[in-house]
Amino acid sequence: MVLPPDHPQASMTTRIATARSTSATDAAPAFLELQKQLGGAEPSLVVVFASTSAPLEGVMKAAAHAFPKANTIGCTTAGEFTEASEGKAQFVAWALAGDDVTVTAGLGTGLKADPEAALESAIKLAADDAERPHRMAILLLDPLSGNGEEASMLAMTMLGPTVRLAGGAAGDDLHFKQTLVACGNQVASDAVVVALLSSRRPLGIGVKHGHKPMSKPLTVTKAEGSVVHELDGKPAFGVWKDAVRAAVQAEGADIDAIALADVGGHLLRYEVGLIAGANEYKIRAPLSADAAGAVSFACGIPEGAVVRITSSAESDQISSARDAAERARKALGGAKVAGALVFDCICRNLILGPKFGAAVKEIHEGLGGAPIAGFETYGEIAMDLGQSSGFHNTTTVVLAFPA
Repeated sequence: MVLPPDHPQASMTTRIATARSTSATDAAPAFLELQKQLGGAEPSLVVVFASTSAPLEGVMKAAAHAFPKANTIGCTTAGEFTEASEGKAQFVAWALAGDDVTVTAGLGTGLKADPEAALESAIKLAADDAERPHRMAILLLDPLSGNGEEASMLAMTMLGPTVRLAGGAAGDDLHFKQTLVACGNQVASDAVVVALLSSRRPLGIGVKHGHKPMSKPLTVTKAEGSVVHELDGKPAFGVWKDAVRAAVQAEGADIDAIALADVGGHLLRYEVGLIAGANEYKIRAPLSADAAGAVSFACGIPEGAVVRITSSAESDQISSARDAAERARKALGGAKVAGALVFDCICRNLILGPKFGAAVKEIHEGLGGAPIAGFETYGEIAMDLGQSSGFHNTTTVVLAFPA
């Protein structure tokens, strides 16, 4: 039951509102819509996901004007969506109200040169709150700094063993020139934003990708940063082609006849799974290959890592999105979902094309019809207690809030 805003216990009810705008110059109507949905309740957190066609600085100023008491965070994207629609060249906004959750947020720059110092600037630790013992951090970062996975691991260490992590790497509509994150009126590249949430009740994280292994285990025998030169002592691209040749042929193509400049779509169709436990994989997105047989990835893969080539059917990409939502919903322990933030990879959009909207619908339905807002990322972040690595590719991450 949703209480009227003048009810003395109204503040106890968690309320989540979402809005979107296709206007690059007038952000105000979207924030008026949030105010309307919140029924006069003051949000503690407002999140903005904006296309490069909707300049982030202007959108953040409009958010701060509409909600001067709220923590406001955001980033640029490669696509945006709410429960109502998904698309490009727009921005979406999400707001959290009610006194179940308190929020502190900050931004740190210099992520490429010194990720630890950047995180120290971004992390605004709140005092221990016995009434709100459940802690979650939302992490937004500039992936073009090249330190996405390192920043995720450092954040978990610096926040402490009782804080879980969810978030995403900003995008720039596939231009790969500049990605921005924001906190309040601060907007920056080469930066990271951390919003620390303290909650009376546990929040729910759901993580799922739609990939299945199709090769034997392979060892990375030569790698430099995000470039893998060899698998099992052989040129990595050749090993990848051997693994996918039959599957690509069944689709009517010859993998050996495809030019290097045109191989990207196939690389995203048959990605690499980094083995992370029994039948568990963290997906790593290959982006390009060179004539020497090296394959460049969206994030680093260390020498000695064991991987498998994977495949992903469109139906698996759609069903995995619902699975992530249902996992987040289940983690709430039976509570109804008030709403959720979603961090979903741009690679999944490239795989699904016009069917990506079906995946968004599955997330919405998997959360019981709760409002959602999310963006298409250059990397997804999800780290639960006790985990050592939480940077993902081509994966859906859902952060759900109890009603």
